[in-house]
Amino acid sequence: MRPASTLCGIAAVLLCALGCCASAGQKSEPGMVFTRHPQPLDAPLCDEVYFECSLNLAAERFVWRHRPLGSSEWILLDSGSAGGGKTSRYVVSFNDTSKAGDYRCIAFYGTSGLASDPARLTQARIERFSDKSDVHLRVRAGNNVPITCPVPYSVPEADIQFFKDDKPIQNASLTGSKIMIIERARATDSGYYRCQAYNYITSEQYTSNHRTLLTVDENTTDQPPYSIKQPQHEYKVQRGKNVTLECFAVGYPVPQVTWTKLGSSLPSKSSYSPMGLNLVNVQPSDRGEYDCVWANRAGHVKSVIILTVVEPPKIVQAPKLSIYPEGGELELSCNATGYPAPSIEWLINGETLSTSKNLQIKGSTLYISLVEKKHAGIVQCVASNEYGSHSGYNYLRVTPKQHLGGNKSRNDFGMSSNGHKHMRVGGRRRGKNGKRKDSGMLDVMVPPNQPNVTRLSDVSVMVRWSVPENHGLPISFFKVQYRELGQKPNSKQAKWMTHNTEIPSHVRSFEVPDLQPDHTYRFRIAAVYSNNDNAVSPISVRFHLSRMAGFESNTMPIPLLTHTEALSPNEVLLIWQNTNRSADIDGFYVYHRASTSAGDYIKTTVEGKNSTNITISHLQPDTTYEFKVQSFSVDAASEFSQILRQKTRKVVTEAPIPQVLAESKVNPVESARSSNMYAIIGGVLGGAILLAALAGIGVAYKRSKHKQSRESSQDQGKPITNGRVMNGGITDSKINITSNPLAGLESTEDPMQPKSGQQSSMEMASFLNGQNNNGSSNSNNSHQPTAPILQQNHIGNHQDSPSGAALPAQIDTTSPPAPLLQAVLPIEQPR
Repeated sequence: MRPASTLCGIAAVLLCALGCCASAGQKSEPGMVFTRHPQPLDAPLCDEVYFECSLNLAAERFVWRHRPLGSSEWILLDSGSAGGGKTSRYVVSFNDTSKAGDYRCIAFYGTSGLASDPARLTQARIERFSDKSDVHLRVRAGNNVPITCPVPYSVPEADIQFFKDDKPIQNASLTGSKIMIIERARATDSGYYRCQAYNYITSEQYTSNHRTLLTVDENTTDQPPYSIKQPQHEYKVQRGKNVTLECFAVGYPVPQVTWTKLGSSLPSKSSYSPMGLNLVNVQPSDRGEYDCVWANRAGHVKSVIILTVVEPPKIVQAPKLSIYPEGGELELSCNATGYPAPSIEWLINGETLSTSKNLQIKGSTLYISLVEKKHAGIVQCVASNEYGSHSGYNYLRVTPKQHLGGNKSRNDFGMSSNGHKHMRVGGRRRGKNGKRKDSGMLDVMVPPNQPNVTRLSDVSVMVRWSVPENHGLPISFFKVQYRELGQKPNSKQAKWMTHNTEIPSHVRSFEVPDLQPDHTYRFRIAAVYSNNDNAVSPISVRFHLSRMAGFESNTMPIPLLTHTEALSPNEVLLIWQNTNRSADIDGFYVYHRASTSAGDYIKTTVEGKNSTNITISHLQPDTTYEFKVQSFSVDAASEFSQILRQKTRKVVTEAPIPQVLAESKVNPVESARSSNMYAIIGGVLGGAILLAALAGIGVAYKRSKHKQSRESSQDQGKPITNGRVMNGGITDSKINITSNPLAGLESTEDPMQPKSGQQSSMEMASFLNGQNNNGSSNSNNSHQPTAPILQQNHIGNHQDSPSGAALPAQIDTTSPPAPLLQAVLPIEQPR
């Protein structure tokens, strides 16, 4: 029995451990927390203020967003100086009323972003008193008399000073609504009263336009109570605050007041005063109707006051930690308290989500009918009402689809299921000149021209290219490849590196980041065509990336961006001026992106120092874009111009023209006879084709067996270097994609290149759809690969979550991701 009991004990311990692990796995992952959110600010125009946010964990970078008053869209602010760390500060030059509104900071950890609660910037100001006629009050001695000040609108709340007969009153008893109380009035209190409002931020001060004329008499005739000032009907008080419910009446004899609460007793911490009923530490249970009754022997008067207890929002249940498959459905909930009921805003990586075809927000629930890789990261819900905001977050992971082999996947690019290389692309053979041979029809792939390279910073360059005019296959997208050249002539040749970004076919420039200063590189452009094959440009000349020491005095002129104009739903015209025509420049870089996008800028190159305008196309209709310009030369680029915004035009839709279909007039009997005849002929032809196919299969099988036996004898003793790509993942073996039969350069041009006829290989990445964007000349943007680069001696570049788990792929807010692509890019092209 002892062994059995021992086994039972061990099993119980294991089950307990598994249960603890399972329960722990349901909790939110520990991570970053805002220790300080931006705080609301009141400021006058032409002032300079700053917002600040802090976290417990240092962020890699910060960005700031602004939502103008009355708008629902968050605008990405210029965050080139935001940097990283635990604290970020954003300075606002409040020189325009459009800069009022909400501000928030977003801390990025890799591609995952966490947004702070918003803080509002409000213009400080005070209005003048409205014109009113004088007020006359006659009361019996001994009553408490309220003197009202009609306080004008003021931000922040104005300070009030009362005057009697134009002399300031010291130590006046004031209520929360700026009413002065004259307790047990006497004849000496008779006179005229007025008030003054002062805004301490704007230093503005205004005096009331009317006077309150008070007469206190000694008449002892009975007088029933009457309200000398109508009470405020409703009070809205935040939970935990103090409030005084004001209720005033006069009469003779001096009336007494009685307070009651409808349906229950008065709060235990309530008390009476000449100003009214005082409530301390108001709670939701204190809300309701309060009755104020003034009575004396001559009669009584009753007033009703409603107390509403409001609460700022609080997230009581954040979105749960979730893993969803790509292409599946998602449903997340977020529970919040607060009064009035808060509105819920959903964000992914700091980007506000809006209702679309595949995304709906119903109350506090988020529905996504088609989950994509861009939805991976930090999912966050923010609850807001007029009294504050509060947010909760968790991680959302997306498991990619598994693209299995065969000819059905675009990712194959000619890779057979066993990983061995071959020349098949859609069943056609490839010629030596980049042509396709299929039934006598030629599909020409015209490669890009040799790229030009200019320096942007110590670690980045701008690569520019063009494409010759041709009538060949259309280009789907471009890829930029680069290779580092050894410092010594006979040093080991480096591998070609392929940047992850898919560059749209209409773009002709791209910023390559993460390079090494004082190193020499060569670049080339790979064009991927509509048939999923590719051709590469000639290799660029050697480019040595010098350190900034050689460019400390940047004399490049900053262009003056003067005008933008929407030409159509997809085009915007930009006009700028060259502020120094004598400067030695080669052209201009034009940057644009959607104002609501958190992505990087898309870059366009305009050649020529005398260029002054460009029409940016391929834009989205009815969308606001922001634009900026740089001048550049081979050695450097200028600072950015000012940013201008322009909204594209709306699409004008026209009613569809109805289509009229003619009725078929074929005789049913004739149709049936024709069908039978076609069936007989089809059967005969089908049999003949089947016999021919069986014969062909036999011949092909014999040739295949002969070829395999010959290749196995040649490859005996050689390691297999081919692998298999599975949706961005790689096996342990390396991928060796088809080399170019024409690879090789003259040894006098580049000692690092293989000689003519010598085969070499390159490695290609599986990648997501993206854009060649970059918003800073200092290359501060985080260029995160969306999938691993497959290459020999591969160095990964993925980001980890704070808990150590790998965060999901980067979200692309500019365009939906296309299916994963993988291409056969040849190693080199002769110049």
